[in-house]
Amino acid sequence: MNYLSGNTMNYLMPMITIVLLLIVSIQTAQAEKEIIIDEELNKVETETATFALGCFWGPDASFGILPVVRTRVGYAGGSSDNPTYRNIGDHTETIQIDYNPEKISYRELIRFFWDNHNPYQQHYSRQYMSIVFFHNQSQEEIARTVKKELEEDSGKTITTEFKKFNKFYLAEDYHQKYYLQQHADFKKHYFDIFSLDEFINSTAVARVNGYLAQKGSGEQLAEEINMLGLTETLQNKLLNKYGLDREQIVCTTSCLTQDADDVELASSDTNDNLRERLTTLQYKVTQLGATESPFDNKYWDHKEEGMYVDIVSGEPLFSSKDKFDSGSGWPSFTRPLVGENIVEKEDNSLFMKRTEVKSREGGSHLGHVFNDGPEPTGLRFCINSAALRFIPVDKLDEEGYGEFDILTARSLTLTNDDY
Repeated sequence: MNYLSGNTMNYLMPMITIVLLLIVSIQTAQAEKEIIIDEELNKVETETATFALGCFWGPDASFGILPVVRTRVGYAGGSSDNPTYRNIGDHTETIQIDYNPEKISYRELIRFFWDNHNPYQQHYSRQYMSIVFFHNQSQEEIARTVKKELEEDSGKTITTEFKKFNKFYLAEDYHQKYYLQQHADFKKHYFDIFSLDEFINSTAVARVNGYLAQKGSGEQLAEEINMLGLTETLQNKLLNKYGLDREQIVCTTSCLTQDADDVELASSDTNDNLRERLTTLQYKVTQLGATESPFDNKYWDHKEEGMYVDIVSGEPLFSSKDKFDSGSGWPSFTRPLVGENIVEKEDNSLFMKRTEVKSREGGSHLGHVFNDGPEPTGLRFCINSAALRFIPVDKLDEEGYGEFDILTARSLTLTNDDY
């Protein structure tokens, strides 16, 4: 039986189409918003390097895995206009790299260029020549200096040509991020998010193209997996190429800030009173937001009953009754002992969107909270041991925390309704 008239259907169909388009637009916008590595690196000022070193598919993957901003492949060096792959003329297959000199230098790029092909052999095809296209005098001087060093070390003559950069012609669509485009699921995922131009110039796409060509290391992939805007299914597929476990990696890398060993204490950063009271590690974690090493800290596998308080202020933070083994290598809790002692703050560092947790009174950086914990809260408070001091249950009265009943993991006088 037909319950809808033709006129009704004529009215509804455009409305249904609009709704579906809105849903797709919202999903696309949400997916794009998650690619934080692109959001951050698109803001930086870059310089450009241009090289030719054979078929450009491989270099696009190799350079894309470096800490560069974007890569693209094309043609350069010839005299004809608008070359194509089938009508390349006297041009050469070329890769162009946009990079932040504060993260990777031109000297490092030129050394990588020579390390990733054989620059000593004679090249008989103009299409696959070895060429340095220098954009300015500084690039030419650096390239010639490194060339001389390599020749002295090897005792061989480098045949690479040097040319002043003139014009770059972008190659056909199917050449861009070639290895990624051979994986239909990854290709569809990114083209659902990006226009073609955005796809070509995406840092995340450059990285994934490199990983799919297995140019990067498992360690680097583990650090970046949350930054690439991939679904859980695609994350698993990429990690499996490197024999890595997603749940373990995501749990560990999501808690990171700057490694405490890499944080330097400047006089302007130092509170003399706290520096006297705290160890260097405790100070770096609580005051400068650093992260201690996983699986090599005081409380990650600590099982004694008691309470964890802020190392700076002493305010009650967590109970042993809410502690669980998250596999991250840091002490983890399903909820705080006193909710009002925890302050949550948005954290967009390291190309991730997370929620930092700090102590209210002490203002100490504690760690982060995630929505992937066990029942009853579904939360995982991933906390630095260096931000905590543990008080055994039989010492609570002596330490002035007698109002806390650790057996019920709650204060006898304060409530914790938020968790």
